[in-house]
Amino acid sequence: MTHINILLNKDEARKFGIQLLQIRHERHLYLKNVSAITKIPPRIIEGMELGRLMRYGALQKLLKFYGKKVKITLED
Repeated sequence: MTHINILLNKDEARKFGIQLLQIRHERHLYLKNVSAITKIPPRIIEGMELGRLMRYGALQKLLKFYGKKVKITLED
């Protein structure tokens, strides 16, 4: 399987990760449960929530599971 990493600066990655973590906590979901349902290893989900990495495929699965979308804009 090929992994595509999303390049974000540290601040962006951290903010995005915090949002993922907040969604999981608001829904009272444990990391192991989200991992079992999405088939994403817990270390990947945790890394994303901490803003250490963003894997495109894992992000797609999480967003689908959470019923969320990402909006990307280009700025000067």
